Amino acid sequence: MTLLIRDGAPDDAEALTALLRRSRSVAMPWLASPHDEAATRWWMAHVVLAGQRVRVALDGGRVVGFAAVDGDWLAQLYVDPDHQGAGVGRALLDDAVRARPEGLSLRVFQRNIRARHFYEAAGFTLVDEDDGSRNEEREADCTYTWSPP
Repeated sequence: MTLLIRDGAPDDAEALTALLRRSRSVAMPWLASPHDEAATRWWMAHVVLAGQRVRVALDGGRVVGFAAVDGDWLAQLYVDPDHQGAGVGRALLDDAVRARPEGLSLRVFQRNIRARHFYEAAGFTLVDEDDGSRNEEREADCTYTWSPP
C-alpha cells in the first residue's frame, strides 16, 4: 500500500460520506444512525469539509480514510474496513497530533472497544465517561485526551 494524505476538498463529500457510513456500519452494527445518507452528505459538505481541518488518506487514488480536527478536538477519524489494521488510522492520527502539538481530545462510544484500544495504544488517556446524553445517537461515550510529554 502506498499511502498519500492530502487536504480534504469540497468534492470529497460523497466519498467521505460513503466511507463514514460503511465504516460505522461494520464497526458498530448496533449503532442506529440518526441521519440518512442525504443528510449525512449535506453535513459532510457544509459542516465538516467547510469548517474543520480535514485530511484524506488515499491508496492508489482511492479514499481509504479521513480525519477531521475541529479546534482541539479530533471530531472524526474513519478508515475503510478493508484497510483497517494497515496503518491508515495511525497515519491519520499522527497527522492530527502534528496539527495540534499542544494537545488533542476526542470522544468515542464506550462499546467501540477496538477504537478505544487504538487510541489508548497511541497514548490517549481516558478522562471521562458519559451516559450518551451529549451525543445525538444517545449512546454512552467517553472522552480521551492526548497531551505532549
